[in-house]
Amino acid sequence: MSNMSILLPYRKKGTAIQFLLKREYVLGWDQHPDLCGISYIGPDSELESKLLENFNKEVESTIDSDDLIRLGVCAVKRQSEHICYLYAVDLTHLAPIKEFVDTGSEDFLWANDEKILESIDPQLLTCYAKLKYLVLS
Repeated sequence: MSNMSILLPYRKKGTAIQFLLKREYVLGWDQHPDLCGISYIGPDSELESKLLENFNKEVESTIDSDDLIRLGVCAVKRQSEHICYLYAVDLTHLAPIKEFVDTGSEDFLWANDEKILESIDPQLLTCYAKLKYLVLS
């Protein structure tokens, strides 16, 4: 069975928390890039390793499975057997990664709480809520 995994990297910057989001087109949603979590769709046996592999390649990072915060699962849609595995990673003290600035054209951006709540990605919002209220509170 193919399922989905989503990663929500974050860092503490002073007293604020910033989240690393991806800006991408989501088929069937609309005609502009939306704020999304960093995700991977594939066989369950590869979800975590491929998610990390893709993330490390895209943002020039070196996180591994020991760095992941496992947040559980959520349904991909209401009457579906497919699920989404939710992950987060605290990048605050890990090796520096590429800096992203929200210019409107970058693939990735650091976002605050207000920006993340603009997303229409339900898996991202579920991941954010679980991280924010179960781990960071």
